[in-house]
Amino acid sequence: MSGAGMHDLVALYALDALEAEERDSFEIHLETCADCETSLAEYRVVAGALVADAPASDATWVRISSAIGRDGVVLLRRSRPDFFWKAVASIAAAAALVFGAVALLGGGADPLSSEGIIAAAEDVAAEPGTFVGEFVVDDVSVAQVVLSPDGRGFVIPTEQLERLDPDRTYQLWVINEAEDVISAGVLGNDPTPATFTWTGDTTGFALTREVAGGVISSAGDVVSVITDA
Repeated sequence: MSGAGMHDLVALYALDALEAEERDSFEIHLETCADCETSLAEYRVVAGALVADAPASDATWVRISSAIGRDGVVLLRRSRPDFFWKAVASIAAAAALVFGAVALLGGGADPLSSEGIIAAAEDVAAEPGTFVGEFVVDDVSVAQVVLSPDGRGFVIPTEQLERLDPDRTYQLWVINEAEDVISAGVLGNDPTPATFTWTGDTTGFALTREVAGGVISSAGDVVSVITDA
């Protein structure tokens, strides 16, 4: 398929809607096409916005609350561990896909790059009142969530977050004081540093595995939960 033809696949790839053969071909093309890389970041912003910003069903909360207290649960805390940023440094060198874009990045970093997302998250994590928490599985960090007081959110995966099959996706959920579980965005089957926006009250976050494209009410399995935000 020509480069122009590959560019037509960007939107479908952002929604995890390509067949396996097309997906593999597109990913090879993506390694050398900056235009498709940039377009993919923009499409993923739109894809994340398509997930309804409304509480999920009561059944979703029951599933997530049942996970609280198991190994995948950690507390949201107000500091960022230096070891985490060292761990994700290697990801930044290889990953070029992003879920969203942020403004006011330090160091001249491109907002549509993994390096830009990580740089912005690191800056925000140092601000007073910012929450920083880790999704942990078997005592290993698989992703970190950063949320500023003004609603700028970041999800930074580690290399320990396993890649899912093409028909699956990771999805981020916000838990509020009313115990509503609200989608904060779809991260894809092989997540890279991502952004989200949340300005409401927050008591925690959940990370789940869902069908590709994301869902309004979780039907997948809970990977990890962050409580006491």
